[in-house]
Amino acid sequence: MTEAINPPIAQSSATLSTRAVVWLVCHAIILGGGLTWAALRHQQLEDAKALPAAQTNPPVVAPRYNVPEIVSDDQLQRVLHKLRPRLRHHNPQVNHLDHALRFWGVEAQFNDPECYSGQELRDVLLDYRLFSKAWEKGTKPLMVKTSYGVRPRLQTGPATASHVDHTLACLAETGTPLDYPVLTGPGAGGQRTVNDLYQSAIKSFSLNQVEYEWSTLTFALYSPTNRSWFTTEGQRISFDDLANRIMRQKLTQGVCSGNHRLHTLAILLRLHEQQPLLSEAMREQIIGHLNSVTRQLVAHQAADGCWDLNWDGSKLENETQPARTRQILATGHALEWWAFAPETVHPPRESLVKAGQWLVNTIDGMTDREIATSYTFLSHAGRSLALWRGKFPAQAYQPPARARQP
Repeated sequence: MTEAINPPIAQSSATLSTRAVVWLVCHAIILGGGLTWAALRHQQLEDAKALPAAQTNPPVVAPRYNVPEIVSDDQLQRVLHKLRPRLRHHNPQVNHLDHALRFWGVEAQFNDPECYSGQELRDVLLDYRLFSKAWEKGTKPLMVKTSYGVRPRLQTGPATASHVDHTLACLAETGTPLDYPVLTGPGAGGQRTVNDLYQSAIKSFSLNQVEYEWSTLTFALYSPTNRSWFTTEGQRISFDDLANRIMRQKLTQGVCSGNHRLHTLAILLRLHEQQPLLSEAMREQIIGHLNSVTRQLVAHQAADGCWDLNWDGSKLENETQPARTRQILATGHALEWWAFAPETVHPPRESLVKAGQWLVNTIDGMTDREIATSYTFLSHAGRSLALWRGKFPAQAYQPPARARQP
């Protein structure tokens, strides 16, 4: 009887042993898979928190149209000559310097001792030694140290930047590489690079800040990516989010009657053609928004071709600027962002031609003093006219052998 029972018991033990091994193997696989998934998920979360990788050289967003009816060759030369950057004087305002840099680019050269070259415009902003020579003794350095790097001092007088990330955006739009040297004054670290400015800008960015225009433009030029990232405050953002924030404000709200927001949207569309930044839905939304803006501009264009700050048809209130100054601002900015925008969002050709000719005739009649007073606005007007001839201003301008006396 014993001999008959023993074989099944042995067989049962072997079966249990096999099952135990299978059970252990299965659980090991499950546990290993879980650990692998957890590790991958952790890495995904860490990657999401990481700021987008920056590229050393920002892309060039080139002009795309050439319409001689908007401004003839002769007219363009006259305008550019009148708007050359005669800023080599005592205490040149920082917002004049960075606007002039953006207007002319680093390649610009002038046969005029009163003018900074494009390279000099950039270096006065970035080299403390040159900046301190241009300003009176005791003027604080432009660049200050922050917890994330260095940044220009902001909105505390003419020796400081006028808007959040405006100077950095001007550097980006003129192709300044991140490894370009920055020499700061005492207390800000001495030898730095533009990357120190960029890291300070992107790490300190907040969805609660008032101005988005130049920060968004800077990020798109130095870190073009279609993925989202987290700010150091824990806010998740992407270029879709930034574009949506820009569009949800009242049309004329913000600096220069909302036109800088429109310019940034137009540049986002151009950059998206080179490197995906936006979802397809957001790209379509931006195009729809710009089309809506264009309809407003066409509906409220003055008979002579200009626009005012209330280009959306709203009522002007408490304006202290002269009418011509306001009109140069609004008309020049509109022509500028249209020069980068898809043709599908352009107004009729007649509207563009009337606006361009109004700018030419108005600038022709301005005195040197008037030009100096309104230089920031005029820089957009002059740049827009060159763009509509398919060139940057430095490419279009032909300096006379001997500059005219001011």
